[in-house]
Amino acid sequence: MQEFYKRWYLFLFAAVICFGSCKKDNLGDNLFKNPTKQYDMAIEGGFNTFTANQYIRLTKPSLDPDSAPSPIRKAAVVVNDGRADIVYRESATIPGVYMGVFRGDPNYNNAYTLNITYNGKKYTAVDTLRQVVNIVDDFLPLSTRINEEQKVVGVIPKHTFGYLNPNKWYISYGDIPFWNPAQFDQNKYYSYTHFLGSPNSLYPLNTLKRSFTLGQEDFIYISKISLSAKYSQFLYSVFMETDWNGLFSSVPVNVEGNVSGNVQGFFSVVDVDIRRYRAKEL
Repeated sequence: MQEFYKRWYLFLFAAVICFGSCKKDNLGDNLFKNPTKQYDMAIEGGFNTFTANQYIRLTKPSLDPDSAPSPIRKAAVVVNDGRADIVYRESATIPGVYMGVFRGDPNYNNAYTLNITYNGKKYTAVDTLRQVVNIVDDFLPLSTRINEEQKVVGVIPKHTFGYLNPNKWYISYGDIPFWNPAQFDQNKYYSYTHFLGSPNSLYPLNTLKRSFTLGQEDFIYISKISLSAKYSQFLYSVFMETDWNGLFSSVPVNVEGNVSGNVQGFFSVVDVDIRRYRAKEL
């Protein structure tokens, strides 16, 4: 009887190995061939209160993991702030980037409406301009200490929870460039304060941080960027699929933005406060 069970277990083990190997090969062959959803375009940027120039980037998402998204050309892009239209025109030097100019007063707590016409289709989005609460020294999302060499050593966590208002932060120093809404490659320098709590204590939040060492007289620039309720929820959902995705996470889903039609991303309207500190003041 023992010999029978021994052979039975060996047979099951071999079957599992064989089935797993075949399944893995099929997955590798088809992983990037059949995307579950194909988007007309992806949108980044929107409107900000800090600079007169406003920027939006439109791209066609790539279906190939080895190729970059392609710029969308000759689209008509208009933002209405509830008072007047702001026409965005495509940059002559950067394909897919559209720039508008606004020199009026911000229309706080009101809706800004985006209208895009491209390839015979129309897309719309709405976001609300929430006024940012000015930077308060006691609530900066970083920690500092003085080391033995009398240098300022700081840690900036990517995510901090339990804030009264959700915000996006951009902290620059040394070789890190200033915050610039015309640059769409600065995402790695952003950090976030969330109204909601940590999604799960098992997620590796302690590894999502960056550190710096500065002289006490060195300058550090802190930009605080407001988030509407919808934009904050969108980012939280994105991080559930990226930064906070762990062993016990749910099945990944497509995070919906605020643009109508088959569009990926979020049209955001933000208020900005920027302050400069010496490192010793933090």
